Amino acid sequence: MRIFPEHELRKTQSLDGLWDFHFLGDVDADTLDVNDIDYTERMAVPGCFDATPAYAGKRGLAAYHRAVYIASAGRQRLAFDSVNHWCRIFINGEQLQDHIGGFGPFTADFELEEDGWVDLTVLVDNRLNYQRCPLHLDYMDWYHYGGISRSVVLHSLGKAWIERVQIKTTGLEPPEIGVEVLLQSTGEITADCVLLINDEAVMDQPITVNDGAGFSLNIELEGAHLWSPDHPHLNTLRVIFGEDDQAERFGIRTITTNGQELLLNGKPLRLLGFNRHEIHPDFGHALPDAILLTDLQYLKDMHCNFIRGSHYPQDPRFLDLCDEMGFLVWNESIGWQHTAEHLNDPFFMECQVTNLHEMVHSAINHPSVILWGILNESRSDDPACRAAYQALISEIRSLDDSRPVTYATCYPFEDLNFDLVDVISINRYPGWYEGQLEEIPAVLDRLAAHVDSLWADKPLIISEIGAGAVPGWRDRNEDRWSEQYQRKLYEIVIDHLFEQRNRVCGLALWVFADFRSIETTSRLLGRPRGYNNKGCLDEYRRPKNSYPLVKEKFSKLAR
Repeated sequence: MRIFPEHELRKTQSLDGLWDFHFLGDVDADTLDVNDIDYTERMAVPGCFDATPAYAGKRGLAAYHRAVYIASAGRQRLAFDSVNHWCRIFINGEQLQDHIGGFGPFTADFELEEDGWVDLTVLVDNRLNYQRCPLHLDYMDWYHYGGISRSVVLHSLGKAWIERVQIKTTGLEPPEIGVEVLLQSTGEITADCVLLINDEAVMDQPITVNDGAGFSLNIELEGAHLWSPDHPHLNTLRVIFGEDDQAERFGIRTITTNGQELLLNGKPLRLLGFNRHEIHPDFGHALPDAILLTDLQYLKDMHCNFIRGSHYPQDPRFLDLCDEMGFLVWNESIGWQHTAEHLNDPFFMECQVTNLHEMVHSAINHPSVILWGILNESRSDDPACRAAYQALISEIRSLDDSRPVTYATCYPFEDLNFDLVDVISINRYPGWYEGQLEEIPAVLDRLAAHVDSLWADKPLIISEIGAGAVPGWRDRNEDRWSEQYQRKLYEIVIDHLFEQRNRVCGLALWVFADFRSIETTSRLLGRPRGYNNKGCLDEYRRPKNSYPLVKEKFSKLAR
């Protein structure tokens, strides 16, 4: 559920809670009769079943079920914030629809002829199967937990409803927003449409909808405060159409580029922060509010203003909190080291585009989101991949032209697609995967010089850099895997980037907290404990030795 109320008139009910559950294991969903499933257990929604003690690490098909009483007949909508990774939805035993890929919100509509009880069944498959779900692959460097991992809400829509509301800042002096509203109906309906900003009406007129209609308008907000990390002022837009309504929070702010600078409201930004995975050993990808808030409190304490959501769209509750607390977020679609084989596969690209649409439509009204990203560390050096990069970047811009677009590359000297993006972002690990600590400044200088030789007019972000530190491991040699080594590396990187050079406009250290890694044996041999240990905090959010160092350095840089 969102942090703020989205509806006052629309009838909604949260379906979060304990559902009936049965783990089916290695079963083909296409051969299964869901009416024959014997539910013997319970499972929390939202939650990841393979993070629970009974099913830790298990992969296979699982069935979730609950009875739902619906008091209003007509069009109904099931809104899932995320199911990992593949699911099939049934109403009263009849198949409704499938969905591919976790971390993306989606809906499933159905008609109810009369009020009463309905049986809702969701088959969830967390197996890593390219043919069924090409967005979650067994080589990706994070553990892909499965389950109904974010909230589920039932909406009773009636005969006419508000499909989508999008808000963009179109001016700062005076403050102005552009509003786009999409309405839907089951037939021709005329109803009053009212727009209120902070409870003050700015529009009131009848609109006729016949199977869909939309309108847009610009609204000046004289005297309104701008949104920024220091002053995260939020406003509320409420749209009322007939018996339906929808509220959206927004902040008035612009994010643009000018040469090597990234500008918020026309002023240069210095991004200081971390990459962050939405993972916890006790909850998988289904983080409760307390953990989301804990993460942001730690980041705020370290004087961070920037979070890269790696490597998938972030929970809308997390973005709500970022809006409120003044964080700047890079939100990216699911991706990790894809090859030309993937990027030239129509099925893979179709799923990528779907996930991208889900991400943009879900996050477009969040002022905290300042960058869209795609295809982390994929083969941007391969000419056979360029068409995919062009297609996905063009797709993002068609959905939202108000934010810069980027992708993180680990091929900075061979990259073929920097011309397509607004911001250049580089993942590099000097002092860890390459060379020694004392070589870090030279590596960073070579990177900056290479970018400047070709793309001196674009902002540069170091989107990943770091070192592993096994929690609690300290030794007199202060070598790799020790907490002391990580601290020294952070110190060299931060000092060189921001005290000895000023080419980069942003730094996202890898990574905020340790997280469980992939299951492949060959990769696990380089992952002590089965975890990616590069966190500044461990997986339970306990700070390591580098935490006070980052806090001290970022505190000085943030002034």
